[in-house]
Amino acid sequence: MAAAHMEAIGLDEPLNWPTRVVMLIGGLMVTIALSALTPVLPQIETALARTEDEKLLVKMLIPIVGATMVIGAPLTGYLIQRVGLRIILAAHSLIFAVAGTAGFYLGNLEMLLVLRLFVGLSAAGMATISMTLINTRLQDNDRARWMGFHIAAAMLGALVVHPIVGLLGELGWRWPFLAYGASLILTFVALAGAQEAGKAAPADPEGPREERNPLKWFPLWFLPFALVMGSVTYLPTVYLPFVARDVGVMSPAVISMIMLADVIIGASMSLIFGWSQRRISSETAFIISFAFTGTGMVIVSLATGLTGVFAGMLVFGFGIGWFVPNLMTALSRRVTQAQQGPAVGIIKGAHYLASPLAILAVEPIARAFGPAGAMMAGAVASFAVVATFIALTASGAVRLRPPIEETVPAE
Repeated sequence: MAAAHMEAIGLDEPLNWPTRVVMLIGGLMVTIALSALTPVLPQIETALARTEDEKLLVKMLIPIVGATMVIGAPLTGYLIQRVGLRIILAAHSLIFAVAGTAGFYLGNLEMLLVLRLFVGLSAAGMATISMTLINTRLQDNDRARWMGFHIAAAMLGALVVHPIVGLLGELGWRWPFLAYGASLILTFVALAGAQEAGKAAPADPEGPREERNPLKWFPLWFLPFALVMGSVTYLPTVYLPFVARDVGVMSPAVISMIMLADVIIGASMSLIFGWSQRRISSETAFIISFAFTGTGMVIVSLATGLTGVFAGMLVFGFGIGWFVPNLMTALSRRVTQAQQGPAVGIIKGAHYLASPLAILAVEPIARAFGPAGAMMAGAVASFAVVATFIALTASGAVRLRPPIEETVPAE
């Protein structure tokens, strides 16, 4: 009967190599979308921005990608079963390449900003396709193993992307735009025979109706929390190059290496998250995370040279490594199994949306006090979360998860 079920949902066919490639590198496109231009933002500002409003538009080249990621993920999920995965994958990868590389041959800031919307839409679409393949073509341990491979590829990909775009930036501000051509790999594998997604298992008609309405079951306080977390995460992506410029660091290659500091530490912290959850509560993990990000951003904002900026980003990395794993784990304990998928989609939407909203909110501070002021604003937000969690946990008003020792039944 199990074999019949697997055949019914399309799992009887072994994975071919194009499908494996898509599963691995779809998430890497999000990494490229959000980080490829960061080292050359000051150069783009010098070349294309003449007014304060235009300088704001340059900073929005990064976070505006997140605005359409909110749309790209659910839209792709809707289209996969109706149009076909290979067609959607080929379309997304071509759109990403064309819109992403436009800065190499276009010099109109407004047009570049519009094209960045398509970059975000297609990047989220390719990541969604990867996870859809993993979730629909694999089961049980294989599914978990490949999801781990997918996340690892996106994380480790940053270790390759940052140095490459930094070196390209040494040639001129236009050259890092060529990194977006990497999506053509997915165009090739789509045409080479990437498999379609497995068929969805029949829905349970007896499922409770309230699950269809998120307003009735979703813990809404997670939304502002995800927005604050996303804001703290993305602020250094935009303002760090300008802080580095103000302390005398102009080289895109050096800036890209500074940004690797928090990536390496963050990845290391993510790897020990499971270990940490057996020892401390989710609330404590949030307090530790935001304390590190706040401290790191204070160090960056007060830095007078390269050493201080680099040290601050190292400390910052200790905080962001637990952000998303802890948020998703805490959320998963508050919803039913049937609500897991929609809940993750809602939270990721808020997380992506935080990027443009944070820049719009902090830019007046940056204009008044410089980019270091924007980093200090992120630090204040981090410490405000720390204080809020300490107060709420002390009063017993919030209880996400006790340490594992408290949850193991006594024998």
